[in-house]
Amino acid sequence: MSCPDCFRGSVHTHSEPTGTIETLHGVRTYVAGSSDSSRSKSAILYLPDAFSLKLVNNKLLADQYASATGCRVLIPDVVQNGGLSPDLMPSMEVVMAPLEKRTIGAVLYKVYTALTLLPYVVPFMLFGKPATVYPQILAYARAVKAELPPGGKLGVAGFCWGAWPGTKLCTETTVEGGSERLIDAQFNGHPSYIIDTPEMVIDAIKTFKVPYASAVAELDIQFNAEAAAQTEAKLKEAIAGPNEDKYKYEFRIYKGCHHGFCVRSMKEDELNAQGGRDAAKQATDWFNKYLN
Repeated sequence: MSCPDCFRGSVHTHSEPTGTIETLHGVRTYVAGSSDSSRSKSAILYLPDAFSLKLVNNKLLADQYASATGCRVLIPDVVQNGGLSPDLMPSMEVVMAPLEKRTIGAVLYKVYTALTLLPYVVPFMLFGKPATVYPQILAYARAVKAELPPGGKLGVAGFCWGAWPGTKLCTETTVEGGSERLIDAQFNGHPSYIIDTPEMVIDAIKTFKVPYASAVAELDIQFNAEAAAQTEAKLKEAIAGPNEDKYKYEFRIYKGCHHGFCVRSMKEDELNAQGGRDAAKQATDWFNKYLN
């Protein structure tokens, strides 16, 4: 499910993207990093939030992952209609901000702003769910894995909207009916849609022992510290036994952070901004450990 925080945040302007837009396997894709196998033979599939490639933040974070790991990082343009416009974020801030003065004018402005968002947000919530395009994502991931050089591995990073398909990919094989796992390491930040299905996370970790990491905002409306603790407890119960040490996972709680902190934190909100920087290091450390 989506929440108001899925559509909030700020556009990052601290640098310019260094990647390129290419068509890979029939899908418009942002490509960060090179194919220099002297650094890494592996690739990371980056599944973005609702804003997709329209939000420069996703490209900048992909560039950061590529630089820190040596992996080629790919953001396929698979979100409905290419993603929502970042121009919606200031309006969502108006809607979600507490009223400083409860005047008729202030209330009417908030209501009016909310109404202007509905034609964009409601259709996305109804028809833009990741399950709708999951078959395309799966086919794309399999094609990317197939073209990797010998010894290359495939990681997946999912944020908000992208965490659901990223998690589901961990249960898939390289080819239909095969036995080799598709994903070799998974990371997600402030995931959406999986809060009501902890079994999905358990399956993602248990099926092929995919190393699974999550950056969890303590104060997330959705998958927060409490939900992560409940999921981890169920996971430990599911994998209990002599081989439980073979399952690699972590749910790292970012104190005081809110949904979206990995990608869309506001620079004036130092706590969430620092959380985003720390989560980026968590992700790149995880991929360096399990992909390289």
